[in-house]
Parts: sequence; C-alpha cells; structure tokens
Amino acid sequence: MERWRLRAVEEANLFNPAFCAILLAKAADNFAKKASRPLPFPLAFLVLPVVLHRETRLALPHTTVTSVLPWVQNNREHLVDFTSRVTQVRDITREALIFGVRHEMLALSESGDVTLGTRRRSVAKNADLFTNEVNDCLDRAAFVGRWFAAAGSTAAIFAAWGVAP
Repeated sequence: MERWRLRAVEEANLFNPAFCAILLAKAADNFAKKASRPLPFPLAFLVLPVVLHRETRLALPHTTVTSVLPWVQNNREHLVDFTSRVTQVRDITREALIFGVRHEMLALSESGDVTLGTRRRSVAKNADLFTNEVNDCLDRAAFVGRWFAAAGSTAAIFAAWGVAP
C-alpha cells in the first residue's frame, strides 16, 4: 500500500480503511444472519470489488431470490475486468480487515472467518452526512453478504465470478 500522504485524494477517500471496514462489517453481519455462520475469509476479498465498482453495484439484483450464478452469467459486461479488479483491491481489503480488527469493528473466528467485533460501530442508514452513493454502498454490502450466504460454497462463489482464491 502507498503511504497516505502519497495517495490521490479521491483514492484515499474511496478506499478509506474505516469506510471499507464498515462495508466488510455490513457484509459479514448480513452473511452471518442469513447463514448462521461467519463470513468465510476469502469471500471478504470479493465484497469491495463488487460494492465499490459503481456499474456492478447498480446492476446487482434487489433480492437474493436471484442466485449468483445466473446473475453472473447474465451480466458478463460488468465483469469483464473483475479478476483484475479483485487483484487491484486486494491490498485495500487487507488494510480494511486489519483496520477493522484493530479497532474491534471486525474479528476473526478461530477458523479465520470474518465476524463482527466487540466494538461494532452502528452506521445509521441515510445519515445526513452520507451521500446517496455512500448509502447505496452500505445497502449493497449488506445485500452481498446475504446473497453470498445463499449462494453455496466459497469455491462455488469464486468459480461463478471467475476468480481463484
């Protein structure tokens, strides 16, 4: 990761580790509520490339009734560069996980899966300080958590998106 003082302002704002940690916490919380188990660690690395990419985020279904594999097959245009996007955001995801664990927003289970930490932060939806895009990112991160929980095994999810863990 580049030092903070060397990062472009836009990059530093979008990839702020606190914001990204909150997105991961939303996904982990909603995954756990639907699956009754923690978010598998590798799946955390798919959340940000899906949620932070505007075109992909806007194309996501609005219900988990639409399963992952058919959606991916019908939305290939949004996934042309998905593998490289996952690679580009990998260090940002790591930084967000470290930030989240360090500030107890996130925790890692004994098996290494991602759970909510003891000092979980409450993020008020539609807070006055949030833009519509931030609220959309929060909403879609929660959705991705539920969607992945209903999608089957971690290996199947990675295969559907065309990415190797």
